[in-house]
Amino acid sequence: MTEILRYSGLRKSVHGRLLFEIETLETHARACMALSGRNGSGKSTLLRIMAGLEAPDRATVCYRGQEMSWRRASGRMRGEIIYLHQQPYLFDSSVTDNIAYGLRRRGLPLKEISRKVSEALEWAGIAHLQLRNAHDLSGGERQRVAFARARILSPGILLLDEPTSNMDSESRNQAYRMIRRLKDEGVSIIVATHEYHTIAHLCDGHLSLQAGRLEPQPTEPADGERKVIPYG
Repeated sequence: MTEILRYSGLRKSVHGRLLFEIETLETHARACMALSGRNGSGKSTLLRIMAGLEAPDRATVCYRGQEMSWRRASGRMRGEIIYLHQQPYLFDSSVTDNIAYGLRRRGLPLKEISRKVSEALEWAGIAHLQLRNAHDLSGGERQRVAFARARILSPGILLLDEPTSNMDSESRNQAYRMIRRLKDEGVSIIVATHEYHTIAHLCDGHLSLQAGRLEPQPTEPADGERKVIPYG
């Protein structure tokens, strides 16, 4: 698999306490990786660092074949790596406006924005909600809007932070389908979860953040044979 992003010597402390220290972490094209760990283990912080949103204490980054400091890489990564929080922030406006937001910031022509938004609405199965205020949606509907808003920006890597937390079974299955479709479209995905078994069927690999260390864990492929996929 083609490597997109590699972190080496990644260290992060919070209030003087070591949160994690990771020797190597790689992300590959068209792969879905689970990142498990207890609440408070640092999963969200790790995803935010990978997205260029939060600085590590130290790290070397190799992004699309170019090695550089985190500070230099962070500007580039923000345009191609999207972090999706478990409770995504949506504006107090229509679903269409929320999905179009990123494209407007990029300065795309209005006609192209309209076309892309229409495609994203259909892709996420929310065309019937396009004129609804996003704040009036259910949790599952809000998550579908967030997925559509992320996909429309054509990310190379999508970082999902507990994407099915507190969802009913129908909404969870809809999220699973969108994750699988994004992977099939070539997006590299990392899913942070404290319930690995709920997403095991989607994942090519499984990493666990335990006591500040990142450890590869067995996966459960369709044939039932357990295997361990290394991360570095």
